[in-house]
Amino acid sequence: MKIKKNNRLISPFRSFRSIVCMVTAFFLLGVSFLTAQSRDQRGLTVKIHSRVLNEERTMSISLPEDYDTSQEVYSVLYVLDAEGDRLFPQSVSTIDDLQKKGLVSQMIVVGIWNTHRNRDMIPAAVSHRPGSGGSDKFLTYIGEELVPYINRTYRTDDFSILYGMSNSALFSVYALLETPETFNAYIASSPMIGHCPEFITSLAEAFVNKDAVSNRILYMIYGSEDSPRVTDLAPDFHDYLKSFAPRDFVSELVILEGEGHVPQSSLARALQFIFEILKLAI
Repeated sequence: MKIKKNNRLISPFRSFRSIVCMVTAFFLLGVSFLTAQSRDQRGLTVKIHSRVLNEERTMSISLPEDYDTSQEVYSVLYVLDAEGDRLFPQSVSTIDDLQKKGLVSQMIVVGIWNTHRNRDMIPAAVSHRPGSGGSDKFLTYIGEELVPYINRTYRTDDFSILYGMSNSALFSVYALLETPETFNAYIASSPMIGHCPEFITSLAEAFVNKDAVSNRILYMIYGSEDSPRVTDLAPDFHDYLKSFAPRDFVSELVILEGEGHVPQSSLARALQFIFEILKLAI
């Protein structure tokens, strides 16, 4: 795994040119994209028409402060559940703080907005979450439409991370098990494996024999006072992967005593762990 490092800072509120509305047809692997871009307090907002999902999808994008004046390439952090006013700016701010301390490199941050959270984040249809069971198409959208769009539009390197919380942490685990080649590292803060434990178990059994498992990282974190749908299942799941996955697959489980669902320090802890692994791999 390779990642380029430098000492310049990333800003969540970088300077952009005048507000632009663009309608452009993209053809990539037979997929047509219709995009529109605008600027707001969250950074660049981009809308893409997904042929896989048959709907318009929105994402927020934060570029490093010196993106326009450098020729650097950057790793990418993909943040799920990013449509609110807090999570995406907080994620960018976390990277900014860690980069100032020399703990991580600058990154492009892509915030993926929801349209139907139960459908997209919960991979199996469960009665207590109406509309669930559509993660397969959402994962196809990410792998075949969104990630290629980001890679062809921006200067990205060969390292990317997926970050999810609660139900979207369950999706992050699902994405790792189903298509480990899509991202290099997967962060799951309070993964709700208890929504569909049998389904996740069956995927885990197939996952450990996949070639793409090598050189992948899974970082799971939750609080000791978290939901039983997390605490009752995550330890056994983690132990199974540690026991049966290839040795160059890295799985880390952190339990924060006295904390609850989706600990606030999840992303900072996860990124520091991942970048330490990368330093050891150089």
